[in-house]
Amino acid sequence: MALTILALLAAAAAGYATWRANERAAGLDFYIYYANAQLAGRDDIANIYDRDTQMRVGEELYARAAAGKSELRRFDANRRRFLDSVSSPFLYTALSWVSRDYDRALWQYHVLVFAAFIGGFVLFARAVRVSWPSLLFLLATLLLWYRGFEADFRVGNVNSLQLMMLGLAVWCPPLVAGVIAGMLIAFKPNLILIPLLLGIARIAARDWRRLRFELLGGAIGVAIAIIAAALRYGSFEIWLQWIARANEFYHRLPTRAERNSTPLLALFQEHGAWVSYVAALAFTIVAAIAIARGKSQNDELIIGVAILIYLLSATVVWLHYMVLVIPAALALLRWRWTAGIALLALAAIAEEPFELITRTAVYPNDAKLIAPALFALFACALWKLGTPPSRRLSGERLAPATEETAARRRLLSRRDAGVPQQPSRPA
Repeated sequence: MALTILALLAAAAAGYATWRANERAAGLDFYIYYANAQLAGRDDIANIYDRDTQMRVGEELYARAAAGKSELRRFDANRRRFLDSVSSPFLYTALSWVSRDYDRALWQYHVLVFAAFIGGFVLFARAVRVSWPSLLFLLATLLLWYRGFEADFRVGNVNSLQLMMLGLAVWCPPLVAGVIAGMLIAFKPNLILIPLLLGIARIAARDWRRLRFELLGGAIGVAIAIIAAALRYGSFEIWLQWIARANEFYHRLPTRAERNSTPLLALFQEHGAWVSYVAALAFTIVAAIAIARGKSQNDELIIGVAILIYLLSATVVWLHYMVLVIPAALALLRWRWTAGIALLALAAIAEEPFELITRTAVYPNDAKLIAPALFALFACALWKLGTPPSRRLSGERLAPATEETAARRRLLSRRDAGVPQQPSRPA
């Protein structure tokens, strides 16, 4: 109990320090969400994704900001005079609840991102049976020194929100989890491999009932998102307009100087963005084989692998995307050897511990730390997913739930063999 209280105090102190250091950060990405959420219903805008419209509206909003009193709005509007809107219409719809007052809206969103990161981390950590003291000490460390979260918080992106919703999904019954997954894909489609790999896991385990509920839930979630955005913007055509714009964005290749940390950037620059699709397919096939071979039902690890495939193969990987590494890293804490590698990988991706030790700035060489860490996590995850059921319980430290399962199997084996059992102790 004393250790848990100490860990809780450490996490609270880290949270307070992080909030105070970043609460007044300008929301470079949030500004785009804020702007597009207000464009719905305007008669002079037929397509919010049209480049000319984004230029015209960006200048219009900048003029309003320049005439206003908010320094934060003026600062962000100046940096976003071209809106460059590429996110899904459901994302803009889901964030349309924020205040029309920019400073208040940004504060609301900062609170949401901060709470979502903590909530998502706690949900995943408890799902993989991390103890409360370890959970809180690790949370304190990430709040203080994990640059991926700092970036997500400061620019006002949505990766912490995705983490939170995924954390909720692993605790929900299949139908509700499917609804959340469907809405998340419509919210931001970089998570699209998650239902694919989970579906392969269900087929490998012949868990048809769960698969049916998840597919039904996913269809409901996508339908909710599509209808909600169409109602908000007045037409289902908004989705076709977004798909065209998103495809254009996917073929951009920002440089390392622009903080693009994708591991395979050199290949993309030399051969083109099509290499990304090949890499994603190759990684997905390898992961599918591992899941089918191991018949794994470790949803947290499967979710983590699906995200790692995206991070390893996408043409653009911003620093705030590293928030999504957390599910894989936490899932690997269940085993002694992979736990050590997962913690080292998190330390490398965090960047700040490296800079504190070496007194050397990581930028613009972020990928030199991030890429090896992502590949190490991916290799460990494949190893554990591909371990056959007969060997999964041998040799290494197991999570409490797995230890209980192992004990139950040993008991059943002894009974089947006719070995007398010792009477259980009275309660």
